[in-house]
Amino acid sequence: MIHSHIKYIIVLSLSFISAFNIQAKVDGFQLKGKSNLQIENNTSEAVSIAIENWYLLPWHVQEIDTTILAGETLDLPIITQGKIYLDLTINGQNHKAFTKPNAQNKLLLSEGGKIEFQGSLKSINQFIGQKFNAIGSDWKARVNYTHGDLSFINLIKENDSITALHQEYLTEHENELPDWYVKFEQKRLKYLNAHWKLNSLMYRVRMMNMTDSLPPNFLENTVGTLSINDAEMLGNNRYMNFLSDYLGFIQDPLYQSPKPSSQEEWIKFYEDGFNIAKKELEGEVRDTYLAFSLGNILERRTYLFQTEWIKEINDPKLKEYVKDLMKANPILPKGAKAPYFFLVDSAGNEYKSSDFKGKVLLINFWATWCKPCIKEFPEENKLVEKYKDQPVEIVNICFDSEEEKWKSYLSKYDLKTTNLYANGNWNDKLQKDFGIKGIPHSTLIDWNGKVVENKCRRASENIDLLIDELLKEKEETD
Repeated sequence: MIHSHIKYIIVLSLSFISAFNIQAKVDGFQLKGKSNLQIENNTSEAVSIAIENWYLLPWHVQEIDTTILAGETLDLPIITQGKIYLDLTINGQNHKAFTKPNAQNKLLLSEGGKIEFQGSLKSINQFIGQKFNAIGSDWKARVNYTHGDLSFINLIKENDSITALHQEYLTEHENELPDWYVKFEQKRLKYLNAHWKLNSLMYRVRMMNMTDSLPPNFLENTVGTLSINDAEMLGNNRYMNFLSDYLGFIQDPLYQSPKPSSQEEWIKFYEDGFNIAKKELEGEVRDTYLAFSLGNILERRTYLFQTEWIKEINDPKLKEYVKDLMKANPILPKGAKAPYFFLVDSAGNEYKSSDFKGKVLLINFWATWCKPCIKEFPEENKLVEKYKDQPVEIVNICFDSEEEKWKSYLSKYDLKTTNLYANGNWNDKLQKDFGIKGIPHSTLIDWNGKVVENKCRRASENIDLLIDELLKEKEETD
């Protein structure tokens, strides 16, 4: 009998351990996680709904833009890989909503613009929707401090004070909220604060050419008691931002290392970063971060991707995810017809994509706020000079920018390429058609208007070698 009781206790203990592990997994990262948002329109008019949901793997945004007719109910599946906040717009009014894997959320819309959340996360979403928005109300203030003339030490103090306000507000309402959410939000605020300090330093050095004096033990004090390896926070953008900035600081604390200027240097740069991540990160966090990084390379700079990097991931599901991403049909694969465009230059001259047929065409997409794009200008001018007597056209297309500022930059930087401007619908269409996830973004097209390589290397990365090969091929076929 004694042995029987012991056996029963062991089995019961294992059951509790198993149940705990399942729950821990549910509350952590789920590669294929989803939640549901049901919206019920109890008003007498149609309501417009827009949702923006950034998720981790791959680093994409799920965008929903729809209309719910009066008296109708709509179920929306939401990609939910961890505990996340959604940007929700109802008839032009901005809101935030919280969800996590497997959650069933419901939103009731009533006359007079009244909204009411229901479901297991009701108290959390009511808390978020109160006057002091605990999620996004500080964003503009933090941005202003980053771009302002505060010393970096004072910037740190201001960020700490903003975070403290949110922490105080959370504490005031903690009795109204689930314990697990209070703990999660406390950690999220700390990761956000640490991320912002590290990211502000990087941005001010690299984008604003500022030289900041760091306080003693800056990294240690910034991280404080935060765990670098926190599997519960995986799937949340603020934690992943923190990891990226933390590892970037370790790799180059003063952000003074010269930027890679060749394909070989870029590959080494990424490999150095992977080695730091493998040293600093553990288990699920390590594998998820590596999969996140490899996915970003495949999305933005495919030509740099090295297949052997996949071996660094231990988790079979994440390893398979990267393999699938590598094999997925890319936007504009080799041989695809180049997307159509009809744009104007600074003098009002009209250009359409077919005007460049018969030439090797390199298109560079940029914006006036993109410093790495601007750094490419001298190299792009060199390409114009090198190929001035050959069937090659270097076209720069500016989007996400004010037209007058674009024109001023053309003069300021003496940009000698064919310069076109995308606004309105063209702004969105070109980003979608060319699969632009980040800039600079370049696309190489042959003389028949067929894609040679989308997301190809930049002017500063010896793209002329590929152009030279195409010119030889063109000569042989003419």
